[in-house]
Amino acid sequence: MTRGTELSAAIEAQLQVINQANGYATQLRGVYGFAERKPDKAPLPYLLVRIVEDELLRMVGTKAARAVRYEIEGCMPRSATLRDLQLLHHDILVSLGTGQLPHVTALDSGRVFEESAEYVADQDGSTTISVISTVSLQYVETY
Repeated sequence: MTRGTELSAAIEAQLQVINQANGYATQLRGVYGFAERKPDKAPLPYLLVRIVEDELLRMVGTKAARAVRYEIEGCMPRSATLRDLQLLHHDILVSLGTGQLPHVTALDSGRVFEESAEYVADQDGSTTISVISTVSLQYVETY
């Protein structure tokens, strides 16, 4: 495995633990990774995880510092409130190690250095509303 593939696997694994039994506000019903097929009418709430970009920052010899940006879309029923979406965004960040001491991280392969949230209301008869959590991380890859 590469550091990039380890990081993607770790992110999906950390997101899988979001449920009320683990102290989170949200009870997730599924996490669907990049190119993983989400079943029609999948139970809500669920997360869709996709990589937006993975770019080279600098390279020294065989080591490359890279920045990767993930979009994690949390889908909830249309009846959910803005508060529900905000709690889901918070749960996503906490599951990825945000707010922990610098030497403690849920992701061994990378560190969150930037994040944002976009809240999407239901549109034209849609049955869901969502929050898109964008998380950028830096990691080192060896070639």
